[in-house]
Amino acid sequence: MSSDKSTIKNSVRSKAKMEMLEAELEKARESERKMLESLASQTKQLEQTKISLEEAKLEIRSLSDGIKILEGPAKRGHKTLGKSITLDAVRGNEEIGVLRTELRLALEAEEKSKKAMDDLAMALKEVSTESNKVREMLSNAQSELGSTRAENEHLKSMLKHAEEKLRVAMEESRRVKFEVEETIATWSEKENGFIKCMKMSEEEITGLKRENGRLVDSQRAAREEISKLRDILKQAINEANVVKEALEIARTENSQLKDMLSEKDKALRRMKQEFECLKVSEAAALDSVKELQSLLVATSSMDLSRNSNPFESESLLPAKAVANEVRAGKPTTRFPSDQWKFDLKSQAGGRHSLGDSERFEGSIFDMIESPEQKKDQTVALGDRSYEKSMSFDDSDHINGRQLEYGWESPMRQRKKRQILRRFGDLLRRRSFQK
Repeated sequence: MSSDKSTIKNSVRSKAKMEMLEAELEKARESERKMLESLASQTKQLEQTKISLEEAKLEIRSLSDGIKILEGPAKRGHKTLGKSITLDAVRGNEEIGVLRTELRLALEAEEKSKKAMDDLAMALKEVSTESNKVREMLSNAQSELGSTRAENEHLKSMLKHAEEKLRVAMEESRRVKFEVEETIATWSEKENGFIKCMKMSEEEITGLKRENGRLVDSQRAAREEISKLRDILKQAINEANVVKEALEIARTENSQLKDMLSEKDKALRRMKQEFECLKVSEAAALDSVKELQSLLVATSSMDLSRNSNPFESESLLPAKAVANEVRAGKPTTRFPSDQWKFDLKSQAGGRHSLGDSERFEGSIFDMIESPEQKKDQTVALGDRSYEKSMSFDDSDHINGRQLEYGWESPMRQRKKRQILRRFGDLLRRRSFQK
């Protein structure tokens, strides 16, 4: 490869040298041609000047001959010719002046032509010397050209061989270039793919970093939330325990209250039954009171002067009559407990005893009072009897609960009593509203 490169360089240098020598040869030929052309033109100009000089000489001679011819007859016919001669002389003088000027011009042109001939001779000498030099240079150039041509032929053969190698190398280089382009294209595609993958991986990494940061923040927030929820859960567990304890207490109390409520319902049903019985007994008592009042009015009108013993004996008769009537078929009160029987017996005994002056006087005043006052007294009597029955029932119920569940705390007993009292008031109000 290095020898091929050196031969190619030598061929290029020889080509450049040949071109330079050919250019110098062409320049020498051109200068010689120009010099020959200038020499030919100068020779032509010299010949023309010679011809013009000869013509001028001939004209001068002819003019001189004409002047001589004109001078002879002028002298002879000077007197006879007169004015015509003078005119011819003037004309001749003018022609002579013109000829003299032409002669002077011709002489100047001859001198110029001589100078031009001298210059031309000098130029011819210079041109000849230069042409000799050029010829020598041309011969040298031709010899060099021959040698260079031979060398050029050798170089051409080498160049052909080099061109063949170059063609093979060019084909190889084209093939290699095509392969390189293909490899570059594939590599550029791979590089673009790698760059895209790197960009995508960088974007994914940045996205994962952001996601990781977000997850870390969410994890931190979740941990804080979990800690808060743990605290809340602990508090809720504590509250749930408290609520469970309260619920257990409430359940126990609720069960106790349910038991109490069931017992109260039973007591209420008994009270309703007893209240119905009281209403019936009250109606019977009112009837008996009315009969007693009528009897009292009758006895008071009969005799006011009697003593107390016969009055008492007479007052006992209506009571026995009332008892007989009750036994005969009128409804009487039936009480479920002995306490109610004892209370009613004591009330009935107080109502029918002759020694109870207040009851007796009240019965007299009832005859004078209005029906509204009687109704109020009846309601008050029912309230007192209901309160007494409630007090006895509560005492029995409390005693039963104490015996069943044992002794309870005073606060709980007080609360239960308040609840029962309110419940009894409510039931009493509803019963009297009916």
